[in-house]
Amino acid sequence: MRQTGGLAAGFGTLALALVGGLMSCATIEPPGRRVYDEHCVMCHGAQGRGDGYFAERLLTLPPDLTRLAQDNGGTFPATRVTLAITGEGRDSHFSGAMPDLADLKLTGRAADRQLAAVVAYLETIQQ
Repeated sequence: MRQTGGLAAGFGTLALALVGGLMSCATIEPPGRRVYDEHCVMCHGAQGRGDGYFAERLLTLPPDLTRLAQDNGGTFPATRVTLAITGEGRDSHFSGAMPDLADLKLTGRAADRQLAAVVAYLETIQQ
């Protein structure tokens, strides 16, 4: 008597386990996180709390980006954040070390998409 079904079932179970394991290891990263990691993390830190590896070298410490909504009555200030990133809406408390979008040589629709993505990402990290 041959037992081919057991072998096929064994391979099927192994395949499902491998796929499940790979899916649990894969993280779906918001597109704005990539932009943040490339341009912001060195000062604002991995979690957005203003504790990046370069922050201590700045004259003005970067703000805790996880508190933007809390400091704005519970509403994420998307327009204010967008203007700060583009350099158009910075008050005197901003560090001159923060580059604006033009300094990063980002222009056109790609820049618009990256700006929208990073602002959307910042909204997701609010505490």
